[in-house]
Amino acid sequence: MEYLVLDVGGSAIKYALMNDELEMLEKGKVPTPKEGLEEFKQAVQSIYQKYQERVDGIAMSLPGLINKHTRLVQVPGALEYNLGVDILAELQSVTTNRLTIENDAKCAALCEVEYGSLKGTDVGAVCIIGSGIGGGVTIGDKVFTGTHGFAGEFSYLSTDWTKQVGFEAKWGYDSSALYLVASIAHAVGEDPKTFDGMKAFEYCNQGDERALTALKAYTDKLAMGLFNIQATVDPDKIAIGGGISQQPILHEYIQKSLDQIYEKMPIPIPRVQIVPCTYYNDSNLVGALANYKKTYNA
Repeated sequence: MEYLVLDVGGSAIKYALMNDELEMLEKGKVPTPKEGLEEFKQAVQSIYQKYQERVDGIAMSLPGLINKHTRLVQVPGALEYNLGVDILAELQSVTTNRLTIENDAKCAALCEVEYGSLKGTDVGAVCIIGSGIGGGVTIGDKVFTGTHGFAGEFSYLSTDWTKQVGFEAKWGYDSSALYLVASIAHAVGEDPKTFDGMKAFEYCNQGDERALTALKAYTDKLAMGLFNIQATVDPDKIAIGGGISQQPILHEYIQKSLDQIYEKMPIPIPRVQIVPCTYYNDSNLVGALANYKKTYNA
């Protein structure tokens, strides 16, 4: 069986023709429309029309939150024009009724518990580090979504409980990849506007003390968030994803920061295992397909 799988992001819609063995037979991407819902529907329809004679249906990973009760997009993420929309019905109207949609970070969590780093765990968690921190909690082979689908939205965790306004002192801002890159740029005297993650980790991997000091300050805060997740759900493992998760030095410094937290505790508490996501940037695609297969018993 073949499936059309889409990973919708703020800048691009990545798509793949996949089979039951998780092979990506074809891959591509198109820009994510900025204009509005109708343009978004047309973009999805255009991709579907290329494969509609071959596929069983469409599996989609989408930013934001679809309310489980109303079926309306409650938090639109990067696609603000989806707010208040029954996006499943809108897309089915121009493609096929065999279409599933799940939050992008929840897809990553489902991918890892079905096929990746969390497979076989009783309880697990995924943290996807990007422009914020997407997340998911897994129990057995299922992703825990909570009453409204909001469970695992780690970006909203507070890093300072005295600050109550908007995204001020929230983990998704203070521990985002963007924050880390900007911190390293400032530390080494580079212009943050022309600095990227690859350049940031070049400095780190070359042993630049300024960059490593910024990295350690970042992982100290990141580790405290991971510690809070551990204290809340007691996972066997927490899988770290996102583009920067492919950097071994990041995991080395996360472990250093976590070890310091454990060593300063007056009692010996369990230590959670931190692992990289297995599927990295393809986790949303693989997880979207896993969600489709669960939904339709495919």
